[in-house]
Amino acid sequence: MNPAIPEGKILVQFDGICILCSRTVGFILKADRYKKFLFQAFQNSETKEPGDSVIVFDGEKSYSHFDAVLKIAEELGGIYKVAVIFRLIPRKWRLALYLWIARNRYRWFGVRKSCYLPSEKDLERFF
Repeated sequence: MNPAIPEGKILVQFDGICILCSRTVGFILKADRYKKFLFQAFQNSETKEPGDSVIVFDGEKSYSHFDAVLKIAEELGGIYKVAVIFRLIPRKWRLALYLWIARNRYRWFGVRKSCYLPSEKDLERFF
């Protein structure tokens, strides 16, 4: 269940012990010029589907897997919108690529000993 988020904001739920996911959140925090994104860490055992490392909720619709990544890029705007070109790849292939990375992310990038903790200045953007 998604928490109530303010109008115009987008919630990014991410695997808080995944180093790749945590670094991605750090990237979004820096690239998000309008402070549109809010964040909520979960541990992978709490996800609804195996392989979920990021879920995006815009107040109306949830996005998962590669669609979540594309939604983030689209909402960041600017040069990041170029990533929507991946929509030309069949959804089945995008899903397979995402799941392959998600299944291997702990081995390739590692696991944090504790859940991701935001900096003091970013604390208000976390649930």
